[in-house]
Amino acid sequence: MLSLKSITDYPRNLQENVDFRLKLYQACEVDIKLQEDMRILCKKDMLLWIDLFTWTKDQRRKPDILPFISYDYQRDYIKKVKQAIDGHEDLLTEKSRDMGASWMILYVFTHFWLFENGSDFRVGSRKEDFVDKLNDIDTLLEKVRFNLLRQPLWLLPRGFNSVEHCAYMRIINPENGNAIIGESANPHFASGGRRKAILMDELAKWDDTVAEAAWTATADVSPCRLPISTPVGSGNKFALLAAGTKEKIEKTTLHWTLHPEKAKGAYYLDNGVKIPIEEPQKAFSLWKHGSKVRSPWYDAEAERRSEADLAQEVDIDYLRSGFPFFSLKALSNQKAWEYIQRKQPSDPIPFRYFIKANLVSIDNGVELREFENGWLRIFELPKKGLQYVCSADTSEGLVKGDESFLVVRDKWTRNIIAAANGHYQPSDFVIKIQLAGKFYNNADVAPENNNHGFSVCQDLMTMDCKLFWTKRISPDGQQTIVKAGWTTDARTRPLMLDQLEEEIRAGATELRDDALISQCKTFVCNQKNGRPEADGSFLDDGVIACAIGGAIIRELPFKPCPHSRESEALQRLRIKEHLRPVFRF
Repeated sequence: MLSLKSITDYPRNLQENVDFRLKLYQACEVDIKLQEDMRILCKKDMLLWIDLFTWTKDQRRKPDILPFISYDYQRDYIKKVKQAIDGHEDLLTEKSRDMGASWMILYVFTHFWLFENGSDFRVGSRKEDFVDKLNDIDTLLEKVRFNLLRQPLWLLPRGFNSVEHCAYMRIINPENGNAIIGESANPHFASGGRRKAILMDELAKWDDTVAEAAWTATADVSPCRLPISTPVGSGNKFALLAAGTKEKIEKTTLHWTLHPEKAKGAYYLDNGVKIPIEEPQKAFSLWKHGSKVRSPWYDAEAERRSEADLAQEVDIDYLRSGFPFFSLKALSNQKAWEYIQRKQPSDPIPFRYFIKANLVSIDNGVELREFENGWLRIFELPKKGLQYVCSADTSEGLVKGDESFLVVRDKWTRNIIAAANGHYQPSDFVIKIQLAGKFYNNADVAPENNNHGFSVCQDLMTMDCKLFWTKRISPDGQQTIVKAGWTTDARTRPLMLDQLEEEIRAGATELRDDALISQCKTFVCNQKNGRPEADGSFLDDGVIACAIGGAIIRELPFKPCPHSRESEALQRLRIKEHLRPVFRF
């Protein structure tokens, strides 16, 4: 005889749970009172209903239809989802693949649908075929349908008919009027009406414009939005929400280290040495704090997946999952230098530090004025005998648009010597370029001449600076001056970016500037058009400016002063005394 106490102490071992379910179902078939008690108990205890009455399907296993029995991390997650719905709060879920997130949210929705009046839900994914496709268990509504058809009849709503009430893209509760509606991604997603909660499945894979519009549209539709996804780069709407860069949202993580089967035999690497993790539940904590956690399961996944695929499906690595253009391993060696204020103007700038300053024109010369809010970040002051290039990418100057970015590079070391960026009007930016070029030993000045850069180049033609001119070389080797400034086109763009990629990968340059390093990390190979560019809404003006500088150095490399009495070898040796080795961090 089953008692309510024995039912609430149900087993969670697979075989024991199966046996217990069979015994419970058989007892309820002949005991109307027990049915009513179970309905009350299931309504009160969502986890009990899930662990005793829901099912899952995994075609990789035999049998492929299995009872769903929650692991501890899944119980915690189900509680968080329910809390978010009851508390009228958005909840974002970043996850590794195959952690059961979609199943769990749909179990929660179905529980509300069964037992709580006024529980309408909307579920969506990037394509209609991922939302609902009859007999396709990988779709969202088919998961709901799959479970409802396996519920005991006495748990289903009165008057429920699967043919009539489990229609395409719509599942209706005839007893209380609740509905779970499916919809594919579109700019007006879920608009109209009110929903208790909205599931936005694999949001990172939605079109960027659609995802942004849908997120805005759903704000007035439901107090609880549940975006879930594996990461696909760092510039899409899901990644920006997860990072909390523009708006704050509660976030939870379902990393593979939480799964007891995947985390079996977990270990982490310490200087290449395997350190076993004695308590598997600590694996997630170690991963969260930056340790490189692995396991036999992870090692097998790493063998069969590409680096980007592993980052996306397993590691929850936003940068690597976005097909980065630059080597992230090489970029990890690039250290952002720290800001410092000098006590005296004559003090040197310590190694690995930078100052901020304004450059001003005084008596036909350029002088430095150090300020905490100065527009130029200076890593090295100009040195006698060294040669520089000042390259720039010009923007329109609008607050919500791209930034203008200026970099000064040493022609001999290729290091970043100074940098500036901001929403400068072209008329203001041209002055900054001219001053920086003049200050750094009359450097080669090379702003991009496309779009707003054209007017900058036109103004520089009338100013005291060493302006670079784009040249065309004929088949017979004759050079023809074409245009002031650097021309970025279909031929030069890939060449200059490939050169910068090689410089970074080979450790042949120090980037030093935090804004520039950050842009390099979010500069990706767009998988839709094959074009290297900023990921999503991130910026790449610094990347372009830096790449232009490298291209100028290649075309106009360091040359010893022709009037010097020193030999070229001696002069280079003298200059190198001023230089520090690359990457002495």
